[in-house]
Amino acid sequence: MMDWVSLVILVLIGAAYGRLLGSTVNWLNIDGFQLPKDIWLLELVSAGSWLWSFLEMPSSEATIFSLLAPILVAVSWVDLWTFQIPLIFMIAGAVISVAGILFELTTLNDALWGFIVGSIVPLVLMGVTYLFTKRQGMGFGDIQLGFVLGVWLGPVRMALTLFGASFLSLIVWGTISLNKGFNKDRALPFAPFLAIAGIGTFVGSVYFPSFFYHLIFY
Repeated sequence: MMDWVSLVILVLIGAAYGRLLGSTVNWLNIDGFQLPKDIWLLELVSAGSWLWSFLEMPSSEATIFSLLAPILVAVSWVDLWTFQIPLIFMIAGAVISVAGILFELTTLNDALWGFIVGSIVPLVLMGVTYLFTKRQGMGFGDIQLGFVLGVWLGPVRMALTLFGASFLSLIVWGTISLNKGFNKDRALPFAPFLAIAGIGTFVGSVYFPSFFYHLIFY
């Protein structure tokens, strides 16, 4: 059990990390998008991620989560408003995910299969969809995000993440259509749904490990 000094330090480090991510978003200035200075969402999410992960997991696994989860939130926020995913965050996320292999939090085999489920399968589906509809259902930034999540989560959790993200996006798309009218060309950014589903799936695997264990071996 951590003492209160350690907890305060974790919160401060997390908040500083969130501020760094927010400053990076504003520095990138994608399509003129700037995070409001009076909204501390990234700082709060990052501080909460650091605090929760180090209380619930071993330090190596907590480090990966606390570094990656706020990046996913930052990417989601940018994609929500610009329909673009910053490459610099994808590079950072990839490095963090691959570090999980070095820390022996996942195996190279699981990371490879996670990459296939998270990136290769969606890429193939995107290509097939485009051939028949001439529409690009996902962007290449989403494929890059799928790589980061797939290597981090492994194949089973990544498959659940894709299902959850698709289900959430369908609910949101249907709700918007009911309020604003049906439009088959209405596009939604997919990164927020991937991030929510990915983080949710990981947290679920922490609290219900036996459920995911049975999914892997059955």
